[in-house]
Amino acid sequence: MSKPNIYKTLKYSIRQCGEDEIEIRNSFFDGYSRGFIRLLFIGIFCMSWYQNAKYNKPPFSYEVSAIKEDFVWAFNPDKEISPLYEKSKKIHSDPEYQRMFPNDKLRSYEEYRKSYIEKFKVERIRAYLHPIWMLFLLFLFFLPRPRGIRVNRKKRIIYAPILNGTYRVAFVPKEGDPLGGVVYSCYGTHPLGGEYLYSFVIGIREEHHMQQSRHYLGVYPSMSTKQSVDILHAVRAYLTEDNPEFLKHIKHRFSVWHYIIAVPFCNAFAIPVPFNRAKADAAIENALAAWNKKTHNQKQKWFKAIAEEQQLINQEYAAKGWDNHVK
Repeated sequence: MSKPNIYKTLKYSIRQCGEDEIEIRNSFFDGYSRGFIRLLFIGIFCMSWYQNAKYNKPPFSYEVSAIKEDFVWAFNPDKEISPLYEKSKKIHSDPEYQRMFPNDKLRSYEEYRKSYIEKFKVERIRAYLHPIWMLFLLFLFFLPRPRGIRVNRKKRIIYAPILNGTYRVAFVPKEGDPLGGVVYSCYGTHPLGGEYLYSFVIGIREEHHMQQSRHYLGVYPSMSTKQSVDILHAVRAYLTEDNPEFLKHIKHRFSVWHYIIAVPFCNAFAIPVPFNRAKADAAIENALAAWNKKTHNQKQKWFKAIAEEQQLINQEYAAKGWDNHVK
């Protein structure tokens, strides 16, 4: 793929957050999850359409009727009860009925109404629950976009939010590979699997955390088999060049519209999760303060441990004929 085309596809995976910071999109928990849920909705719609078409009814006609009935019993029960009461009055006023059932007296409307209110108690409760599950389904359809991993070239860090509300911070070495503070893979797990599509994975390990946080990056679905390599080159360029070429082609928002319909299907109309800049800055400053207290030898020892772990990964891939240290 030519460089101009690479730059055009990067705008779907990378966005500019400011003058000195970029964000790389989270693929696995973003586009894949949303696309799967939307596909499930379409499948349910098709099943309902097929079942109701047998009776010349629109999709979900019976479900809609049941919901309407629940709302009537909750907010306007007299609409159902009043006609029934009038019918009961007519029956009780019939001389033949009075002769056959002389002890069956017509109840007052309030008594008659109360019996139906108690009888349809479940329907009335269900009516208050309908808006909740409707809003939940709407939430799933517009599934919020989780924040991805961020690269700040001014502070020379790579950091990412964690599910518990904290942040993992990795440091960029002054010399050598700018990704020397993280463990990465161009052949990470991809939702569709196969032998050609992979996720770009970055693992951030902090000194006081035994396990590293793993972040699967890139737009889903992948528009190129080289998406991981393109992101790798972009991050390296961002940390080593003053004005890398790809910055001219990315925007402050991820692009979602593409002729491959699966791209907007999985990524359009997503609600972005709010980013707490103050909390992130506080976490970064704490991490930098702790890092700056270390001696030069301690820092180099940490980078060496990361490099050894990365080398093992590269060797494992090399045995399969894959180049994970793409230059």
